[in-house]
Amino acid sequence: MTTETEKNKNQHKKQPAAEVKDDLTAELAAVLEDIAEESEPTEKKKGETVQVLENDQLLIGDRQYKLATNYRDGFDAEKLGERFSDVLSRYDYIVGDWGYEQLRLKGFFANDNRRAFPDQRIESLQDYLYEYCNFGCAYFVIERVGGKRERKQNRRRRSNNSKKNAATAHTEEKKAPVQSVKKTKPTIKNRKTEPKKQSNPAGKNTTEAAHGEKSGFVIRKRED
Repeated sequence: MTTETEKNKNQHKKQPAAEVKDDLTAELAAVLEDIAEESEPTEKKKGETVQVLENDQLLIGDRQYKLATNYRDGFDAEKLGERFSDVLSRYDYIVGDWGYEQLRLKGFFANDNRRAFPDQRIESLQDYLYEYCNFGCAYFVIERVGGKRERKQNRRRRSNNSKKNAATAHTEEKKAPVQSVKKTKPTIKNRKTEPKKQSNPAGKNTTEAAHGEKSGFVIRKRED
């Protein structure tokens, strides 16, 4: 009897520890799931609502476009909305071409955009269609209409702000006290005069000796 009661007591003691382990494992699993959901990369937004307006005007989200070319009825608003992504919003033109019943979108800049490469401008459209698209495929071209004036206004604001900042900095420099600097006169060091070298002292002696001999020379008459 004593052994059975001891076994029952041990079982009662072990059960709470097992339950605690189960609770810890469940909490750890929940935390790991939350971390995995947070670490998943967020994909770029793809897909926009396309509204067809009058006179070939379009609204893709809140951006305004114009249907410039519709070759062989290649324009499809529904497919354009499905394939559109935010990356294309930076371009002035968007070209959509069909191949194997799939729509492909490609962005181009305006011809006056000097920062863009030549193959990224709309003037290279025919080369793109010839090299990368199926021969005679249906395609369309939409042009960005709105949003350009806002960019110019932002540039003007930035330039005005930069001018104001430069003017304020210039005035602050003027207001700053100028420290007086004492001018020191330059000191001229006395140069050491070296004694002149006597040239040819031996020659002078020889000339002096010659003069002495000439002065002491006497001519005597010959006696018969």
